[in-house]
Amino acid sequence: MRWIALWFSLLFSLALPGHSLAAKLAIVIDDLGYRAMPAALSTLPPEVSISILPDTPYDLATAKQAGLEQRDTLLHMPMEPQRTAPLELTTLTGKMSQAELQQTLRHALSRVPNAVAMNNHMGSALTQNTEAMGWVMDVLGEQGVNFLDSRTTAKSVALKQARAQGIPALRRHIFLDHFRTPQFVRQQLAQAVRRAKRNGYAIAIGHPYPVTLATLEEQLPELAEQDVQLVRISALYP
Repeated sequence: MRWIALWFSLLFSLALPGHSLAAKLAIVIDDLGYRAMPAALSTLPPEVSISILPDTPYDLATAKQAGLEQRDTLLHMPMEPQRTAPLELTTLTGKMSQAELQQTLRHALSRVPNAVAMNNHMGSALTQNTEAMGWVMDVLGEQGVNFLDSRTTAKSVALKQARAQGIPALRRHIFLDHFRTPQFVRQQLAQAVRRAKRNGYAIAIGHPYPVTLATLEEQLPELAEQDVQLVRISALYP
């Protein structure tokens, strides 16, 4: 009987918040680089990761600041969208040759030193292009960079192509703030928590909007009470 009691005690302790069996939630804040790192972002836990647009005024400075904060950084690689939209200075398009696309991606990676992963900015057109995604994954493989599919279209083949080429790859599950209200961000964060508890983990993407950062500051301390562990994006890759 004593061994049974010890066994149940162990199971109970493993289920406590913060233990490795807790559901895991990773949050990535996209679109960094046009301004210096927001102070409101720097005050969030270092487990909150950031993704930086290349060839923006503060890309290198933001990557350095993230390193000082012991925060995971990603390259937020602009890719061609289906709809007509203003493109970033450095954008991968379907009209590029293999050499041009790969050279552009290598340059972009140099603007975000020590990136643990790359995720797409826009890209609803290019992420449907199997050949182009293959070229992308070749570069990520040679540089040891993981992939996160932002899933800007349900028709994306990027995750499948990454896995076919042996690139550690994950996908975004929840967007936090396409409506910029505290109520909506809280609603989306709650949805991410439910998904994490159901599936073991979830990945949410937000943006450095004041409302998003303020709502995260308010809500993140409550995760442990829900038996959800906030983790760096790198913690989810195999």
